[in-house]
Amino acid sequence: MKNNSFLYSDLYDYYKQLIESGKLTAGDRLPSIRRCAELHRVSKTTVDKAYMLLCDDGYIIPKNQSGFYVSQKLTKRLAENELLIKKEKEKRSVSDYTSTGVDSEVFDLTLWTRYVKRSLRRREKLMDYGEPQGEEGLRDGIASYLKSNRSCVCDRDDLVIGAGVQNLLNILCPLLGSDRRKIYFNDTSYRQGMAVFKDHGYTVVNSPDEADILYFSPSHMSKAGSIMSVARRHELVSYARKNGKLIIEDDYDSEFRDISSPTPSLQGLDSEHVIYIGSFSKLLLPSIRISYMLLCPFLREKYLAVSGSYNQTVSIPDQLALEEFIADNKLISQVKRARKIYTQKSRLLRECLKREFGDSLRLGKNVTPLYVSCSFRFSGEARELEERLSRLSRPIKIIVVKKEEDRLFASFSVSFVEAENIEQDIHNLRLTVREINVEQQ
Repeated sequence: MKNNSFLYSDLYDYYKQLIESGKLTAGDRLPSIRRCAELHRVSKTTVDKAYMLLCDDGYIIPKNQSGFYVSQKLTKRLAENELLIKKEKEKRSVSDYTSTGVDSEVFDLTLWTRYVKRSLRRREKLMDYGEPQGEEGLRDGIASYLKSNRSCVCDRDDLVIGAGVQNLLNILCPLLGSDRRKIYFNDTSYRQGMAVFKDHGYTVVNSPDEADILYFSPSHMSKAGSIMSVARRHELVSYARKNGKLIIEDDYDSEFRDISSPTPSLQGLDSEHVIYIGSFSKLLLPSIRISYMLLCPFLREKYLAVSGSYNQTVSIPDQLALEEFIADNKLISQVKRARKIYTQKSRLLRECLKREFGDSLRLGKNVTPLYVSCSFRFSGEARELEERLSRLSRPIKIIVVKKEEDRLFASFSVSFVEAENIEQDIHNLRLTVREINVEQQ
């Protein structure tokens, strides 16, 4: 271990890994605080903090006048968890390449639990309903993250925290005024968002020219995961400014854009006319419902005038946990971890498609590690392929984009499927495609 940059969190992770890997088992004694400090060349305070965290998370237990020992309850729980995970994998008998869910390997739930436990110690914060706009420290952290990672122009006072995008849209709709009642959605599959605006009396129109408000998801333009180009972003912002239109930028999947040529947020191009909305559902867990909205200046003043009428919908412990998670740079680490896992899976998927379909395959540009797009020779009907794939011993779901002449254009989301099933899935897909092609001859 490195003795220069060794912190209590590193020591915590070191012993946690030894316990979870089985190298330290129930009843094993850890080195005394003094001995551990000597072994790793750190202060006794550092060791004490690491050991206390291990105790908090149930990995070890202290015994008076004896030291610290690996918890018997924990090792039993780890074994039970492994069994539950195995059973859950068996239940997940469908390879769903259409899902926008999150791979369980992407997020360290144990790490998040530690932050939640730490937040519960901040009693002075827990005795209040919290700020309607969101906890100040969390808004500071998100504003800093958006400025450095999405080139947004903002500070904490521009942000509103809410439990999910729909909740934030319900706050936004009354602020937009009576002179803006027509909205255009670039992705009409976002039914939940459209429903919110319809419930508030807005009309959803089919053309940007008819609309007062433009709702765009530039980092996820279609179900195939396409991304709006930089040139198109500048054109859209210029068009909206020239014609007096507001833009709502739902920056869904932005963390997984093409990092070889980063694309700016629309809000970063025009902070006066763009309302920016983001969420942590892909980086954390969908069940940790923390989203945020970045208001443009004139809407911020309107919101502040009525903010007392709204209750905060995100629990204070979750807000405090995320605040510290961001402050400790864990969010940046989480982005890197997620990108790495999804990139590995999309690379594997592309290789399997090449091997199985050969010269018949045309791969789309790899603009995001979340999706793989392609086309291949196919003579049948798309519905027939989907039906046959659903009848396989391990059913497969794919995103059918379109059918043109003798080619099928398809897309695959890798966010929810397990890497170990990809090779067999693509082999079974190719067999099914060939079977239909032969029948059509």
